[in-house]
Amino acid sequence: MSGRTIDTQTTQVTQDDIARKVADGILDGNLITSLFISNGRTWRGEKMKKNLKYQKSTAMGWYTGMGDFNVTQQKTRVQMESTPASVYGGVTLPYLELSVNKSLPVVNQEALEMQSAADDLLDNIGDAFYGDGTSNQCDGLKNIVDDGSVALIYRGLTRASYDALDADVSTSVGSITLDTIGASLDAATFGSEEPDIVITTKTLWRALEDLLFPSVTATYGVAGSKRGKINRLGDIGAGQALTGLAGYTAIWYRGVPIVKDAKCTAGYIYYINRKFTFWSGLPHIKHGMINMGGDMIEGVDNMVPKNHGIAWTGFKEPISQDGETGQFIAYGQLMSDLPRLNSVDQDCTA
Repeated sequence: MSGRTIDTQTTQVTQDDIARKVADGILDGNLITSLFISNGRTWRGEKMKKNLKYQKSTAMGWYTGMGDFNVTQQKTRVQMESTPASVYGGVTLPYLELSVNKSLPVVNQEALEMQSAADDLLDNIGDAFYGDGTSNQCDGLKNIVDDGSVALIYRGLTRASYDALDADVSTSVGSITLDTIGASLDAATFGSEEPDIVITTKTLWRALEDLLFPSVTATYGVAGSKRGKINRLGDIGAGQALTGLAGYTAIWYRGVPIVKDAKCTAGYIYYINRKFTFWSGLPHIKHGMINMGGDMIEGVDNMVPKNHGIAWTGFKEPISQDGETGQFIAYGQLMSDLPRLNSVDQDCTA
């Protein structure tokens, strides 16, 4: 460590000062969890079910006279269904250590460990959101924004039988251009519904920024693009405070914000319609849901907003241990009612 060595004659009679906050040096950002969990929908029932209209009725047509109507009952719908996944994050503390901390605390160790575990749990959920739903995890973008390459069956239905379950997947994209972004937005647009956010890696985000803002002094770039901030509530206008909300730098293209997420799969660009792709959280029967905000750890996403589906069991005393243990528990599922309203570019390069 650089700096002058202080003589022991001084250190023995001078008290250390420990900062009242802890710096987060491990978590890398978790935009996707902030976007989905904090805007979660409440789970109801045995399964989350949704009727999907997959074909038009054929009982119609132009006619003359009294006509010759098709009176066959039409079957145009099937039912999708999802079951909740569950995940936990534990906190275990020896009473001896808590007693030492309480004797002359700088930071409340119990509260600190709880916030740290909560942040870590949300970080793990964010990893799962980019996963494929295997290993008991909730579904992730890899098997939601898919055309059957990863998951042949989605929400209980075979993708090959229902086109609406297929997202637009572009593979081996290579060097990205604005046409890349425009084509993928168009591919996931049906009527007035289109992706409302684009999520990618830091590397690809910088490449898109260069395409949209060729001059570093420009405030507005091509195609009505702009720079700004976005959080879980949406676009943050000039002068709005970010207190208590994680704000992320965004660039806009065709009215859609493009954001970077450290968790996003390398080489991927996701185009998501959050009206139809969402997290649904199931409240715990005993412990209910909690607000996981906290400010003891400074770093990425240290002020996690209110969420759906995450509970705290409270501390319990193990029968044969001198300490306490508790768990954060989350029930829920990430799902899409219409995967075709999403798209993904894979194997992209800057």
